[in-house]
Amino acid sequence: MLIIIDGYNFIFTVPALEKHVGINRIESVRDYIISLFSKYKEEKHYDVIVVFDGTCTQTTLPKRQTCAGITVIYSRYGINADTEIKNITDLCKNPRDVHIVTYDNDIKRHVRKCGCHIVEPKAMYQEILGTLNKGADNPSGEPEGKREGPSEEDARYWKDIFINLPGEEVKPSPVKTEIPGTKGKKKSSHTMTEPRYKYQETSADETAYWIRVFKESEKHEHQD
Repeated sequence: MLIIIDGYNFIFTVPALEKHVGINRIESVRDYIISLFSKYKEEKHYDVIVVFDGTCTQTTLPKRQTCAGITVIYSRYGINADTEIKNITDLCKNPRDVHIVTYDNDIKRHVRKCGCHIVEPKAMYQEILGTLNKGADNPSGEPEGKREGPSEEDARYWKDIFINLPGEEVKPSPVKTEIPGTKGKKKSSHTMTEPRYKYQETSADETAYWIRVFKESEKHEHQD
């Protein structure tokens, strides 16, 4: 497949490129898209021709040159890029395999008659970025499912699992440790500020003692 790009038309109809023309000289943006199409050619292995108006260059450049594997053409004196593109398409033996990237209506009408395909510059630019950035969003090599989240089927499965869980939360059992000198005694959950009688069981002797105390107290009350 052959792709022919209307160079300056491409720059000035893609906002992401046009905004840089006011900051940098047009030559810098022109060199950038040449590099961009060169990398795209490496990925897709298409034949690429970029055509610029020769009258817009401020320096003397070859009218036809190869830059990083792609053909760059600057229109000859007295001929603009539109005419140069039309002449190229007229000479194409297989116009069905030729794609013209332009917004220029005059070029569109001509190349359609030849049987070539038209590609909008914005669409072409997005196609290039998508191709060159392929795989760059996942440099860690993580599975797609981890980055994109579970599928609908996975979501339904886990939803059913959670719905069928018991209503009460099962709390982990605390690790039991023996305190020196307390082996065989019942452990308590008292705090340091609580009195011992609130958390320690009364011994049998203490129980008998307090029974006698209460009985004697009742006798004294009846005698009074």
